[in-house]
Amino acid sequence: MRHLTAAAVAAALLTILGCADDKPTGDLPALHPAKGKVMFGKAPAAGGSVQLKPDPAAPGGADLVITSSVTADGTFELQTLHALSQKKAAGAPAGTYKVTYLPPLSGQQSGGAPVAVPKPVTVAEGPNDLTIDVPGKK
Repeated sequence: MRHLTAAAVAAALLTILGCADDKPTGDLPALHPAKGKVMFGKAPAAGGSVQLKPDPAAPGGADLVITSSVTADGTFELQTLHALSQKKAAGAPAGTYKVTYLPPLSGQQSGGAPVAVPKPVTVAEGPNDLTIDVPGKK
């Protein structure tokens, strides 16, 4: 029994050590500065976050996480994370995106339900100043 345990530990160590050089890879695509404001009608959102998903889905797009926190005055600045390599940088790839707004957490309570924004946003090459109009009351 001791030999089986020792063999299992040795196999686990070899697996871990053997995989140490097999880190997931992936480079970020060309990113473009993208900032803006989240609005509820004429009033800015007070916190929360936004998430963008390529629309239509793009090859390799599932590996990218494009998000930003939203400040108290409704402003945001997008960042892109490559989910496999964990590389992260400011900006977003050029393209059209579906947007989801996640309301802020308040105290011990969870935020409201995520809101799918009906109008997509487009990130163009070069600097972008975006407005995200969230439906419903603030």
